[in-house]
Amino acid sequence: MSKVTFENMSYWKSASKHILSFPEIRFVGVVNNMGNLVVGDYKKGIVPIADVDHYKICMEHAMDMFMKKDLDDTLGPLEYTVSKRKNVKIIVIPARDYLVLVSAEPRAKIEPIIEEMLLVLRDMQ
Repeated sequence: MSKVTFENMSYWKSASKHILSFPEIRFVGVVNNMGNLVVGDYKKGIVPIADVDHYKICMEHAMDMFMKKDLDDTLGPLEYTVSKRKNVKIIVIPARDYLVLVSAEPRAKIEPIIEEMLLVLRDMQ
């Protein structure tokens, strides 16, 4: 995975490290509005579950999140989405013009993690 500059890189490193400190978190990444992973980190010692077609997964989440903005006037802005799969939970949170993509263990209790992530990301915005 190639890493490119993120406007607030020093803050992102700190936020990413904090989010990765949760025992159930496997990966934290930032996806742009074209679905490209611009920066991301796996927790030390984690072996990626799906290392093939990573960008397809990022593109799917990006397109889904950015298309949902059409409902903002009626339902309010989207705060986050969660996908639960057999082997992983995927959390996607909009942050400015980017999406924060987080994968967690399937057994993770994600509500407290999401609340903490929203606080961390709110400081970034």
